[in-house]
Amino acid sequence: MAANGPVTREERLPKLEGLCQALEARFALAGLAPEQSLEIWRQGVAAECVRCGIHIYGEELYALSQPPSEKYASAKLGRLRLGDCARQGCNSYTYRLTFYPCAALDWQALLASLASQEAEAGKQNGGESVARQGWRLLAQSPSVRRAALGLVLIVLLLAVRQWYIGGRIPLLREPEKFQAAPESLPLAGH
Repeated sequence: MAANGPVTREERLPKLEGLCQALEARFALAGLAPEQSLEIWRQGVAAECVRCGIHIYGEELYALSQPPSEKYASAKLGRLRLGDCARQGCNSYTYRLTFYPCAALDWQALLASLASQEAEAGKQNGGESVARQGWRLLAQSPSVRRAALGLVLIVLLLAVRQWYIGGRIPLLREPEKFQAAPESLPLAGH
């Protein structure tokens, strides 16, 4: 039985693609044809960035649930697949998903079953420490990735500059060994 009003849920961007894929897998298990599934996505699901307000419509979320291909290629989807906001320059980490009533689905029950399945998977991977989870979330952050890439680029440019001006690069270049010509050595006794 479908709920009367829309169901909203906030989802972190790195998990959005996985959620869409899990929903599409459930639709396939329910025996829905791809055309029927696409129609449910179009009429029943929408997403919005909580920071910039960009809207992602059901057809785009359906494309996100599919494997990457030329058919579903766009800059917005590419950024979403990377865990970034669809709007270039927005640093949001969260989208608000709205699931509109659909006669064929009970969104509350479907989302609850996905959450329990996710919790079950979390218990199996429960050996992961809190620190490791923190590092993993930090590594998924778009701003941290950009900062790390910038740092690597700066170090690389400094190494190239040092090599170009003839300086020694530790661990990369052997130190030069100079020998003095015999005529330039001071004579003993003078």
